[in-house]
Amino acid sequence: MLNEINKLMIALNNYDFEIYRHSISVSYIACRIAYHLGLQDKDISIITNAALLHDIGKVKIDKSILSKKEQLTGREWSIIKRHPESGVVMLKPYSWAKELLVLILYHHERWDGKGYFGVEANDIPLGARIIAVADAFDAMRTSRPYKKGKAWDESLSEIEKNSGMQFDPYLTERIIRLAYLIF
Repeated sequence: MLNEINKLMIALNNYDFEIYRHSISVSYIACRIAYHLGLQDKDISIITNAALLHDIGKVKIDKSILSKKEQLTGREWSIIKRHPESGVVMLKPYSWAKELLVLILYHHERWDGKGYFGVEANDIPLGARIIAVADAFDAMRTSRPYKKGKAWDESLSEIEKNSGMQFDPYLTERIIRLAYLIF
């Protein structure tokens, strides 16, 4: 399993270092959140590995779309939104990935149901909700060609502001209380 994950991460690094760096960061943050929520070791491991591979499907997207500085067209946006499904297709042949697939598929779901597939609230697996927060936090903190990264406290405020809409309110409240330990 670890050897195969390493090969996938090497392929991701070779494809795009920033996606690789983001995946490592999201995995670390998601692991810390899961640990501080008191989840069992097995669940922490599943969440950590799913977070590590959450954007693996982006290797199926043309780099010109991923690195575009201007606003994406509707067609380009629909291509980007397929990366969770592409990741699931890529990982399905691996028996060890079975428990990761639903977390990868739903990592862009929102508490209010306005995510990629319209799954909402507690119908979104806890691991996917954790990955969603970790993913958003790292994305906010990271500078891109089209935007400057936000400060730590600004990013945390943004997560709090989106509690009950984008993010699970209980999870958000716990993360805000534990932020200095988690991040």
